[in-house]
Amino acid sequence: MVEFIETLRLFIVDHRSLEFIIIFGGALLGGEFALFTFGFFTAQGVLPIWPVVILSFLATFPPNVLWFLLGQTAIAEKVFAHRYANNTISMIVQAVTKVSRGSHVIGLIFIKFLVGTPFILTMYVNKTRINFWQFIVYETPAILLSLLVILPVGFLSGLGFTYFANIFNNLYVGFSFLLLVIIMITIVQLWFKKKFTKMEN
Repeated sequence: MVEFIETLRLFIVDHRSLEFIIIFGGALLGGEFALFTFGFFTAQGVLPIWPVVILSFLATFPPNVLWFLLGQTAIAEKVFAHRYANNTISMIVQAVTKVSRGSHVIGLIFIKFLVGTPFILTMYVNKTRINFWQFIVYETPAILLSLLVILPVGFLSGLGFTYFANIFNNLYVGFSFLLLVIIMITIVQLWFKKKFTKMEN
């Protein structure tokens, strides 16, 4: 993962004309990991901050809209109505509703920070029957909040990487710090998912 980040950094430096395409495409396909990486590169001075924020915001919508539309299809309806899936899906949706107290905005924000977000998002929109424009309105704060969390975490990680690499005059120390941050984020996500699973039960 760390090697991938370094390879991507070198690619961006060598292909400045593709900078905006890389940001948009990365955010479109790479999800939270791409946002973290872009925040990291912003701190390194590899990418400009405002194009990262604006393009990441715009690129995050299409995948979420795709999952929303999938939740409206007859195929999704048949899958979710299956006797083996229906009870589990109902419990998940009820847990989200309980945490959000019936607010779709809070519900979508909560879903945004769960591991396995796309599938849960599809289940939620299928069961709650919110329409497309409601979804856009409710999803916008969730996307903004995710950017306000993930990009700064990546940015601070980039600052930490530079600090430790310079202090110890060793890039491997900087990479070790970055790896530690990624591990900590993963642990927090798993803890969050575990808490959510307890709520279901």
